[in-house]
Amino acid sequence: MVTFQRTQVVGAEFPDDNTIRFNGIQEDHIYGMEISMEVRIKDGKILQISGNMKRYTNFVCPQAISVLPKAIGLSLREAEWDKKVMREIGRLGCEHLAEIIIECGRCLDSAVLSRDLSQALKENPDLNQEEFISKAL
Repeated sequence: MVTFQRTQVVGAEFPDDNTIRFNGIQEDHIYGMEISMEVRIKDGKILQISGNMKRYTNFVCPQAISVLPKAIGLSLREAEWDKKVMREIGRLGCEHLAEIIIECGRCLDSAVLSRDLSQALKENPDLNQEEFISKAL
């Protein structure tokens, strides 16, 4: 019997060629939280971030939203960036919000590769996708 289930979903869109906008959601029967953030693709720097808590366990939880601006300027491409997110956002604010940021960051290169493959297929529908991906990696 399942007594607990958590879902994380990350969506990405590209408002321009240089920026990716993530929307990350974490849902379970206790917590419901969301992060929106814009990241510069070239260097992985977080340019903008906001969060929302729909469900939480403690009246102080929503105060963690005020810690999110500490992530601005952090690069998702620097060494141990995920540990820095957990230290700066998780410990000072909310580990759940930090987990969502980390999951979004892990999707950065995959989302960019997906965008690039989609554009390449529009230009050349006969493109060998496996070859394209192996060259990109």
